[in-house]
Order: sequence, then C-alpha cells, then structure tokens
Amino acid sequence: MRVTLPLPADFSFDAAVRSHGWYDLPPFSYDRERRTLATTIAVGPRAAAIVFRPLPGRLEVAAAATVPPSELRRVARRVFSLDLDLGDAATRMSHEPRLARAVLAGRGRMLRAPSLFEDAVKILFTTNCTWAATRGMVVRLVALAGAEGAAFPGAEAVARLTPRRLAERVRCGYRAQALSRFARRVASGRLDVRLWESGALSSEELRTAIVAEHGFGPYAAEGLLRILGRHDYYGIDSWIRQQYRKLHPGAAKSTDRSIARRYARYGPVRGLALWLEMTHSWHGEEGSKALGEVEGGR
Repeated sequence: MRVTLPLPADFSFDAAVRSHGWYDLPPFSYDRERRTLATTIAVGPRAAAIVFRPLPGRLEVAAAATVPPSELRRVARRVFSLDLDLGDAATRMSHEPRLARAVLAGRGRMLRAPSLFEDAVKILFTTNCTWAATRGMVVRLVALAGAEGAAFPGAEAVARLTPRRLAERVRCGYRAQALSRFARRVASGRLDVRLWESGALSSEELRTAIVAEHGFGPYAAEGLLRILGRHDYYGIDSWIRQQYRKLHPGAAKSTDRSIARRYARYGPVRGLALWLEMTHSWHGEEGSKALGEVEGGR
C-alpha cells in the first residue's frame, strides 16, 4: 500500500526528522542518505512497517497492504506535524531574520510518534537520565510489550504489566510506577489523552493536566507541549541551560531568568524561538552530529 500527501511550502523532511531526538528512538529508523524515515505500528496483533520518503511537493508513505490508506495518512500527518500552521511563528520572529528563516525553511515542525501515548512515554523516559539510558528503556519496552517485539506498545499492552515487571524488564527505575499508572488510566478510559491534542485546552490548562499525572513534572509537560506545537513554555533541562550559556555567557544561577527575559518578546512562540536558537548547529555544517550525543532531559 502506498499513498502520497501534499506538503506545505514551509516543510523540510530532514529538518522535521531531526527536529529533536525521536528519530533515534525505536521504532523510528532514519536513513539520511536515502532520505527515508521508517517506523513500525501495531495493526491488531501484528506489526506493520511504514516508510516515509519525500517527493517534490509531496510525502510518500508506504506500508504493507494490511494498513488502510486512511491510517497511513493519519500517521503521516501526525508524525510530521503537517496540520500545524507556522504562519504566526514566522510573523512573530520577523524582527530576528535568522529565526524567521529557520521557520520558513521547515524547522518549526517537531517529529511526533504515531500516537500521543508513545510521545508521552518517551518524554517520561527522558527525565533525569542520559540519552543512552532513554534509548535503552525504549528498546526494552518495545521488545517486551510491542506487537511482535517491533511496534511501540499501546496503553492496553503496557497496562497488563505490573510495575515490578516493568522495573525488572525495562529497567526504568522509579518511572515504572508512573508508566504503569499512566498506561492503566489511558487504557481504562479514565484519562482521554485525545483531549491533550484536541485544541480544547489552553496551553496553561494542558500543562496543568499533564503535570497532574504521576511522574510528569514541568520538564516533561513542557517538552510534550513543544511536540504538540505549543510553545508558550521553554521546556528547560540541563542541556538547554548548558547550550544557552555557551551562546550567551553568564552566571549559571541566573540562566532560567535570563532565558525568560531574552525570549519573552516572542509571545506564544517564545519556546520555539529558544529551541530554534539552541539547535541551530544541528541543521548547519555541524548538523550531521547525532542528536543523541547531546539530547536527554533532566
């Protein structure tokens, strides 16, 4: 099965894929030379591989015939944030040409997982650890609970595992309790995460809702907001602080206040302005460096 989707003018395949480190976490796999991004989704009990490839003005999505075309289109739109309108961001950054050019060149779209549950779990796995530890947890969770050991597991599959089993097999430490509770709430319907990306909540309300979930602190909530295209907050972690002080030297203890002052003028896209500046080198001459070497939430 193969479908194509039209692409907006402000789209860059490579910039979207390498917008942050998700491309380095299974089931994603990126071949930069061949310009293909692959992932695997569950179709019932089976795993189905999906491959994305850019064409002039369009995105090609290919998979096994068992994946309906409507599902391929839905996954593609979500993975590449194709429904996101970046016009306001470019306008608000017009007084800073480098940032405005970055948005118009396609660097405003964050790579997303095929499901919000996968995004949320991966965000949980980035807290208080190195990127290598994050990747290891994701690899082990997919192998343990994913369809055919290849697709990222859904909430129902994770909810069937006890916190103890998650801690032992995924080796995710204290996150096992949070992961188990989150999966059970989503699987039972007590938590409908579709509301989180429906647009019905303000950014403040959404941040509050995410932080209310056990194990999801401010960093996790604001990082997830960024992936969802909400940039009212900064999602500051240790890497952001270090990178900011490399570009704007000053006292470490005043870093967060300095960030807030510098980017406040960008209004509701202030978090995106910060992210674009902090990740500028990823997309220039130094952009071939693996993001996994520098990314990992704290």
